[in-house]
Amino acid sequence: MLDQNLAEASTTARRFIAYRLRSEREVTRRLSKKFEAATIEATIAQMYRENLLDDMRFAQSFTDSRASSRPKSAVKIRQELQSKGVSREIADAVTADLSDYESALAAARKKTRSISRNTESVFTKKLSNHLAQRGFNYDISNKIVDLLCREIYSPGER
Repeated sequence: MLDQNLAEASTTARRFIAYRLRSEREVTRRLSKKFEAATIEATIAQMYRENLLDDMRFAQSFTDSRASSRPKSAVKIRQELQSKGVSREIADAVTADLSDYESALAAARKKTRSISRNTESVFTKKLSNHLAQRGFNYDISNKIVDLLCREIYSPGER
């Protein structure tokens, strides 16, 4: 019976991991819906032996994905990683090289496409709110908003 449960848990974990990399906590949570603690522990150990689980690799992949698709501040990404069960040390290590200014600029340029037809004051408000929701601090957000306002609303005055 234990072997059957272990095989079923292993299959469940593999399917869950196949979609994208996962943290140990994410896999444990998924398995806890159907399996007992001993089975989960054995399955997690098996996933590590087979190199299917690695929180560092997961955190790096998650950070790279966030940086390219939905840029957020390093603080916000660290919070997301920790909520997924990644240790503070790993989260700090993978976000250490992130530039909040570059990420904020990328997020702002992406958002600018949809809001640039507004008046300057509406544009400023919407872009500032967008950057704040992404976790960027006021100083960086303000610099980015000023830069993009000059580019869009007074292009000849650089």
